[in-house]
Amino acid sequence: MLGAPLATLIEAASRHAFDAITFTSPMYESNRAAGCSDGQLRRRLADAGLRVHAIEPLISPLPGIPAPGDVPAGFRQYFEITEDDCYRAAHAAGAETINLAHFGGTPVPEAALVDCLGPLALRARQHGVQLTLEFLQGGAIEDFETACRIVRAVGSPDLAVMFDTWHFARTGGTLQQLADLPPGLIGALQISDYVEPAPGTVFAPMTGRLLPGEGELALVEMLRMLLRVEPQLTVGVEVFSEELQPLPADEVARRVALSAGRVLAQTRPRAATQSAAEPGDTQY
Repeated sequence: MLGAPLATLIEAASRHAFDAITFTSPMYESNRAAGCSDGQLRRRLADAGLRVHAIEPLISPLPGIPAPGDVPAGFRQYFEITEDDCYRAAHAAGAETINLAHFGGTPVPEAALVDCLGPLALRARQHGVQLTLEFLQGGAIEDFETACRIVRAVGSPDLAVMFDTWHFARTGGTLQQLADLPPGLIGALQISDYVEPAPGTVFAPMTGRLLPGEGELALVEMLRMLLRVEPQLTVGVEVFSEELQPLPADEVARRVALSAGRVLAQTRPRAATQSAAEPGDTQY
């Protein structure tokens, strides 16, 4: 729903019993330009029974990131987002976190990332939000272990790892890596499903994700292991899909809710006997 107005996202998420949403800084700015004040945004979220889990992505403060003018036009807006842009959106919507991604950048020493992220986490705390750090191929934080090392080295309670199941699969992650995680290391989850592509397939960014339960990943096992350590984590669904993109927002939300709900019902069987609006139910 990246191209949808924020009001449309809120309405669709509320109708299909989501508890929280994530959106980008440009979506917030477009909402402001359309005449919606920050107070109106907060009232709309409250009326819909939604909270804002995260503003994402924030890319530009990290070392080794190219200038926006050097980025292909289709991705440029994400490299133009500043730290202040994200704080402004987070304050307006009461967002809990801001997600960082070293996407499209050149390799840099882990020490340089640690030196950057320590002060960044302190600034985030002063703005009342926490940070999550995403790992992905095509940047300097290429796998789960690298992200964990960096977060541990920073040592801030305001910085944790964003665990994305699709990136975990693409970067060779194994269930064994999740066996003995300490509390506090994982700060957020994004789930989607994955099928190993045929050898020689050229990867295109922001493609190839499947709805939860429609691929080969052991999503239920992953989530059981992660939520055993961090039971209060919000489970987000991030699916970049050529099939879903042209559909109406309401239909996208319906399909995402059904697929994620089936997976999460197996993760927490008791959730199947509760209403989606009841306290203690699985959060999306």
